[in-house]
Amino acid sequence: MNGPQKKKEFSTEMRILLASVLSMLVIILWAKFFAPKLPVNPQPPGAQAPVANAPATNPSVTTPGAAAAAPTARAPAAPATPAKGDTQERTIIVENDLCRVEFSNRGAVVKSWQLKKYMDDAKPPRILDLVHADSAQQTGGWPFSLVLNDPRDETAVNSALFQAVPSEALVKAPQELRFEWSDGHLHVTKRFRFDQSYVANVGAEVSYDGQPVAFGIAWRGGFGDITVTSALKTATLPRRSCRKLARRPRVSPCVTGNASGLSKWMANRFKSLSRKSP
Repeated sequence: MNGPQKKKEFSTEMRILLASVLSMLVIILWAKFFAPKLPVNPQPPGAQAPVANAPATNPSVTTPGAAAAAPTARAPAAPATPAKGDTQERTIIVENDLCRVEFSNRGAVVKSWQLKKYMDDAKPPRILDLVHADSAQQTGGWPFSLVLNDPRDETAVNSALFQAVPSEALVKAPQELRFEWSDGHLHVTKRFRFDQSYVANVGAEVSYDGQPVAFGIAWRGGFGDITVTSALKTATLPRRSCRKLARRPRVSPCVTGNASGLSKWMANRFKSLSRKSP
């Protein structure tokens, strides 16, 4: 070769590749030995990570379908009105020459409705009672119980101790008996007006924080005396007197608002419930 031997040179592509590898190597070494390290604060034993705005859940609800079926929970709030009720269970009897009606202030329901001038088919005959006490005790429902959309409210109302006015153990007709109860939010009033006839006018009002609540009045436990088989076939409420039916075992149709129509219908049916009075 003429002249000094030329040095072997890298091509342009090899130079770019070599520069890239060296750059990556420098970055990795710098990050490992020279980059600042974040302080490590181990969580104390037994401590739990805070959860912000965690919604309250019911541990008994395990499926989305069950959660959707549950009634909508009301947000807790301060009582809108003072709570009202009684501190003990009382029995109040309203009586005239034809009827003897026994009330309980627990739920403001009827426990007995006797027709003094009619007898049943028992041996020996007894005064006809329109309330099936045994059936009512088995089903847990009595005449003039309330039917509400929220089962929790319904249970609370039908088991509450109402304040009765008048509160005497025996009341002679004509008289209006008034029951009132409130837990501070849910407020219920029932009124029963009696005269010297078979007719009784019944009214009720239900509200939550001052807003009206839809409800029904149910005659639960059966109607009429169970020993009068012929009367049981004819003692059926006309559908026009009900806005909705309580579709539950051994629960009779219910009426809403003023129930005087039901009472008048009852009075017209008394003759078919039993034999003539002695």
